[in-house]
Amino acid sequence: MQRSILTERNYLTYLCGSIFSTQGLWIQRMTLGWMMWDQTHSESWLGMLAFLMFFPSVVLGPLFGVLVDRINRRRAAVVTSTVLGLLSLLLSLLVWQQLADEVLLLLFALGIGVANSAYQSIRLSFVPELVSEANMPKAIAINAILYNTSRFIGPVIAGYLIKYQGNASALAVVAASYIPLIIVLLLLKLDDCQRGSGTKQFTFFMDVKAGLNYALSSDLILRLLMLIAVSAVFGRGLLEILPAAVDVLYSRGVEALAWMNSAAGVGAILAGFLLSSFSAARLLPAMRIAVIVSGLLLVVFSYISSFELGLLIIGALSFCATVCGVGTQSLIQVSVTSAFRGRVMSLWGAINVGGGALGGLLFGIFTESMGYPFTLVSMGGICVVIAYVATRRIILPDTFKQPKRS
Repeated sequence: MQRSILTERNYLTYLCGSIFSTQGLWIQRMTLGWMMWDQTHSESWLGMLAFLMFFPSVVLGPLFGVLVDRINRRRAAVVTSTVLGLLSLLLSLLVWQQLADEVLLLLFALGIGVANSAYQSIRLSFVPELVSEANMPKAIAINAILYNTSRFIGPVIAGYLIKYQGNASALAVVAASYIPLIIVLLLLKLDDCQRGSGTKQFTFFMDVKAGLNYALSSDLILRLLMLIAVSAVFGRGLLEILPAAVDVLYSRGVEALAWMNSAAGVGAILAGFLLSSFSAARLLPAMRIAVIVSGLLLVVFSYISSFELGLLIIGALSFCATVCGVGTQSLIQVSVTSAFRGRVMSLWGAINVGGGALGGLLFGIFTESMGYPFTLVSMGGICVVIAYVATRRIILPDTFKQPKRS
């Protein structure tokens, strides 16, 4: 008889800590984006901020994935969470002293990006150890719901803090949000034996190569990685420059930005609840439709002037991005062997996060130089074409299509 997800004590304990850190993540993203736009009023600077915060995952994610397969994951999670909290605290102090210009924001964005790429690699391989294999798809869907609930609530908190308490206070709250996570990580009851002992004779870069070869040798995993790349670059790029879009397209301030981010959170939450009841066989067509619709939504967004309709489209874009993100992660998690999980999931995370960073940079540069209508129509059209080509040959193995019989 399958265990209920509510009986997974370690997993539920971890959720109690991550609730706070995920709120902090979205408060931080909105605060940094608003500060950069307020100081520069440049989409290119805003795109560069997103790029530096997330692109390190592309370069460093696979490397951290090798380490994750060889070290104590709980201790590594504690160290990286502490580093992230200290970075936010230091930046809060510098902002309070009015020492944070746009260049310093970029430097901290890079530092946060490096630390987050390490934590993401650890989290993606660490969480499956907290839950049974049968409950893994549900756990991934719950993680998405929790993450995107924070995406709804966090910007509202950030908007209030920025407007009434200031940027420094918002960043101080981010730093404090990591304390419960660190405490929970220290309290988890796990087997702390290090993994990967059978691969210690290999060199570091040989381990990276082995992980890449494993992913490339699987047609299913390769196609899923291509799908998440298209979704991340083209489907989520607009979401990374929302501070500029809110000001330029709608002439509104930080409250409107909070509403936009919250609309994205609502869309993602709805997607998470929907996917929690989906089988693996139903995930594939859902992902295919979601990525193609993302491109069409970008085209539609270029023709509207209503802020309310803009909220609906941003929510729908986030819905589609979450469908693709959760779907690809779920299928890869249950397809990869344990020995390669850290490396393959780090590669997925690198493409997912780094693709969004690249998309934000491209949207920032092109909207500033070519204008919003041309950029949105062009990006949307490219997204539709590439998504169709990338998804038409994905075939699930028979083990995914047929339910297990007792």
